[in-house]
Amino acid sequence: MSGIKNLMSKIGSYGGMSRTTTYLVQFDRNFGTKEPLTLMCDEAQLPNVQSATAQMAGRFLGEGPYQYPHTRLYTDVSLGFLCDANLTQLKFFQTWYDSIFLDNAKTEVLDQSRTDGVERLMQIAPKQRERKTRLAYPESYTCTTRITKVELGPHTRTPIAHGYGDRPSISYLLEGSYPYAIDAVPLSYGASQVTRVTVNFHYVRHTIVYVEQGKSALYNPFNDGRTPTGASLTTGP
Repeated sequence: MSGIKNLMSKIGSYGGMSRTTTYLVQFDRNFGTKEPLTLMCDEAQLPNVQSATAQMAGRFLGEGPYQYPHTRLYTDVSLGFLCDANLTQLKFFQTWYDSIFLDNAKTEVLDQSRTDGVERLMQIAPKQRERKTRLAYPESYTCTTRITKVELGPHTRTPIAHGYGDRPSISYLLEGSYPYAIDAVPLSYGASQVTRVTVNFHYVRHTIVYVEQGKSALYNPFNDGRTPTGASLTTGP
């Protein structure tokens, strides 16, 4: 039992275990309030790291081929978002994607007091068939996407952003990111579910910011005067 207590004490001294459900996603792009995107991001990932390698042979007698790295590779990132009734999240990313090709979607403001909104929408004609597709400069449609891993901390401390958590541990800054693909949004007459959109991003490179919290700033879920248990390891206070 003393071994378990010692293990939990060591884990607690570093703030407990990290959880996958606490993170922040933000885009350095002007589109009004950030809460509809930050709050509704229900799936994210911390980017991986990978290197392209090549072979070198004959360095030493009897040594086989040696793989050496020569290029850093950055793979795509996928983010999933729950959509509100106005489809704010889907509209934001579709507008962002359209800006790459200088294509503006038609906007129709429907009067909520009228009952013919669907009929009017069905009568809107498409854009001119002979319209041109032009490509914008990257400076106009790329931005920095921030994926920050945060952990829960003491309730008395001030949260860092909108109350999501107050103890950041690592942050990835995806430089020059833009949505290159928006997955199809499935609709059906089956069991009702929340509409969800998945967006795939390309980016040039990323910057990693490490946050090292001091011992006094860490939240110890076991330092509450109680005997630590296996349940408190995952549930916290």
